[in-house]
Amino acid sequence: MIEVRMASDKLVVRILNEVADLLEIKGVEYKPRAYRRAARQVDSLTDDLEEVYSRGELESIPSVGENISKKIAEILDSGKLQYHEELKQEIPIDPLLLKVRNLGPKKMKKIWEELDVTTLEELEEAGKENRIRELKGFGARSEENIMKGLEIVKKSQGRAHISEVLPVAREIIEELDASGSFFELEFAGSLRRRRYDIGDVDILATTGNRGEAMESFVSLANADEVLSKGETKGSIRTDSGLRVDLRIVDRESLGAAKQYFTGSQQHNVRMRQRAIADGYKLNEYGLFKKESEEKIAGSEEEEIYGKLDLDWIPPELREARGEIEAAESGDLPDLIEREDINGDLHCHSDRSSDGEIPVEILGKEAESRGYSYLAVTDHAETAGIVGGLTDSEVQEHMEEVKRINEGLEGPELLAGVEANVQKDGTLDLSSDSLSKLDIVLAGVHSHFDLGEEDMTRRLVRAIENEHVDIVAHPTGRKLGERGSFDLNWKEVFARARETGTALEINASPARTDLDDKLIKRAIGGGVTLSIGTDSHRVKHLDFMEFGVYLARRGWCETGNLLNTLSLPDFKDWLNS
Repeated sequence: MIEVRMASDKLVVRILNEVADLLEIKGVEYKPRAYRRAARQVDSLTDDLEEVYSRGELESIPSVGENISKKIAEILDSGKLQYHEELKQEIPIDPLLLKVRNLGPKKMKKIWEELDVTTLEELEEAGKENRIRELKGFGARSEENIMKGLEIVKKSQGRAHISEVLPVAREIIEELDASGSFFELEFAGSLRRRRYDIGDVDILATTGNRGEAMESFVSLANADEVLSKGETKGSIRTDSGLRVDLRIVDRESLGAAKQYFTGSQQHNVRMRQRAIADGYKLNEYGLFKKESEEKIAGSEEEEIYGKLDLDWIPPELREARGEIEAAESGDLPDLIEREDINGDLHCHSDRSSDGEIPVEILGKEAESRGYSYLAVTDHAETAGIVGGLTDSEVQEHMEEVKRINEGLEGPELLAGVEANVQKDGTLDLSSDSLSKLDIVLAGVHSHFDLGEEDMTRRLVRAIENEHVDIVAHPTGRKLGERGSFDLNWKEVFARARETGTALEINASPARTDLDDKLIKRAIGGGVTLSIGTDSHRVKHLDFMEFGVYLARRGWCETGNLLNTLSLPDFKDWLNS
């Protein structure tokens, strides 16, 4: 992905983790673990890290002692860490290499020392020449898996997740609006369509003074480089590494410009073809009669669609996936809104060893968000390094959730589990334990490389388990790290529909799973869906926004989504 330089806490987390990786490559013991613990604690903070620093309370953060607190302070003061820079000079490895799945620090150390590989390009060359498999402890299968992981990392370059881009873009809009130089400011492009992967930010604007407006744009507080500056077009690169393009248009053409610059390209091609067939010409300035050049629409986007006998199409749907036909016949979906969400159906407490949220805090967060319910779905015991609930701990988990519920006003916490789908499709908790819980999620956390037939059989067996309510992150992908499983989706959707098992839209930016295309297919196959933030830290609960965007892009209506049910109706669904 493009490097959108992070907010201070994210920058600290990234640098601390990279220090841990580099120390591990050096063969240093103990210290890597300390840096990773500190990074995890900083990432889990609910207070603003810079405010904690200004109060002189960095050492109050768990796992942050005097040495690491000084390093955090240095990062916050200067934006970098000298110790980190020295390690990078000593071990000149591109940090992206450590994002390649199946290539941890120990393997990277061997490849670096014996093959002199320090970049993605050099790793690709070594793989193509079959030099990796010749190293002791690797082999052909290991080399093949590393190359697959490399392709995933390469494909993610040049774009950033919407969760990184949107906060920066919103700050820019707010600053431009506050300048007083603009009448209207609108997002366009992939950001307006709410794609999960964003290349750059497009902004449309109207103004009474173009020169003043453009000067306000290129003078933004976070403008690091002015790429171009004209009367109606300007481009900057922000200090976060993000390209932002501004286009100033006349008010009477704003609607046409919004339609044109929102895209997608395929959607626009279909729209222009339709206009031509109806005797019109459509461009960014308006809709014109082909013969007389008379402009008949342009100031409002809705009138562009209306003149072409179409209902207005929400930006999220403009991907040439049948939306124009649906707009013509009046069959566009009534897309869900954030306000329709009554609960979060995938959250981890500190009972998951990679979780940081006490159950009591989850209850308070559910209250503050106006939820009717929130599912506390901690990992079961065999989810690899994350640990989790054992059969003997299920009752204790349920009792804690019940105790917290007694003090809540409004929402109800549901005692659940994210059980692990083992290689043969069975779960890692007993049937007796699963039957006691309010809600059961099942997710694949291991053996990702099974073939399509075996992986489909594995997932279907979990779907058919009478205790499983929702299949978590069904494709298993992690963005920039690993791709999706090979699955027979026709069979998966059919069995999910027949058993009434829901499939999850995992809103975590690391997963974004199901994606919008599969969501639309699942809905077409009669499958029930749910949204879960997969929260491990309090701030992760805000990922619900991105889950809603995914659902909307997948044509999701309230009737398709469990999260829109009232608490009584959701309980009825669980018990059906």
